[in-house]
Amino acid sequence: MMAKDYYSILGVPKNASQAQIKEAYRKLVLKNHPDINKSNEAKTKMQDINEAYAVLGDEEKRKQYDTYGPEMFNRQFSQEDIFRGVNFEDIIRDMGLDINFGGFGSEDLFGSFFGGARQKRDIGQSILYRMDLTLEEIARGTKKKIGITHLKECSRCSGTGGEPGSKPVKCPRCKGTGYINRQQRSMFGSINTVTPCEDCGGVGRYYDKVCKTCSGKGGVLASENVEVAVPAGVTNGMRLRLEGIGDFGKDGAGDLYIEIRELGHRIFKRNGDSVMVDIKVPFYIAALGGTVSIPTLLHGDKQIEVEKGTQQGKRIFLRDEGIKRFNGSAIGEEIAVVNIEVPKELSKEERELMERLKEIGEQHKDGSKKRFGLF
Repeated sequence: MMAKDYYSILGVPKNASQAQIKEAYRKLVLKNHPDINKSNEAKTKMQDINEAYAVLGDEEKRKQYDTYGPEMFNRQFSQEDIFRGVNFEDIIRDMGLDINFGGFGSEDLFGSFFGGARQKRDIGQSILYRMDLTLEEIARGTKKKIGITHLKECSRCSGTGGEPGSKPVKCPRCKGTGYINRQQRSMFGSINTVTPCEDCGGVGRYYDKVCKTCSGKGGVLASENVEVAVPAGVTNGMRLRLEGIGDFGKDGAGDLYIEIRELGHRIFKRNGDSVMVDIKVPFYIAALGGTVSIPTLLHGDKQIEVEKGTQQGKRIFLRDEGIKRFNGSAIGEEIAVVNIEVPKELSKEERELMERLKEIGEQHKDGSKKRFGLF
């Protein structure tokens, strides 16, 4: 299945403001709602339009979409993730569309947009954990054990919410379907909505006796240790998704998101997959050439040859000494920036040598050739 380009669906550029995204969505709703547009494509278009706005209309979801790209985003985020926290009722009202909701909520409006039933599902909430990583851990990739507190399946009732030995009873109000049909009138005409049954919570049944441990919720609060494998090359603010490790839900657990926080380094600075470091080179080695020691991020100090006549600010490149690319095999480089070191104090012998060097330099002030770019 081809990844969806949400910007193209809404017809806005990637640098569109939230106001532009909102206005584009409003126009598309008025044009493509199935009660206005009777074409066979109206329902599918409205599904895509709502999905696009659910992501781009939310700053955090939009950031993740822009970071991962359409294909990776759709792999890592489920439909529940995309629509979680979206209240279409408030959105439509804010847009100035005079829809008579008749006391119904965003679940009803969502169902009307999709032209059919959307039974309420008990999906657990996702949870967020912020993980601090050193530059070395990011370059190598790492495994870390973290402690989380979340809702876990109740061991007494195995997540059903019913006391052991109790029997499930079909909900008399919805007759076991989990939803109730209602009609409402709006500016679009008569809209048939399907709402989750309030008595059974959209499940269609309940137990005659609730579990004493979880009070019928199916989940209990628990603290656990989780091992997280962090791939090399992650970036600051990136979120890794661990499916099914969030809060318990009777129809499926939420996810655990690991948000990366990159710690600063004492000497190295990151530049994409490369790392940069300032190195001190004595002025005489810069002039004559020689060997200097350069620190690397992962392999300790390395001895390299500096060419004679090396100038201030020259960059020396060390291949495969940077950071492994995220979800790739290439490794970045290390960039060592030369800072030529001039001593503040000189011994008697050093001063005599420097004075002699100065005399030689002054003998070549005819302008034909610059001898010493450092002085």
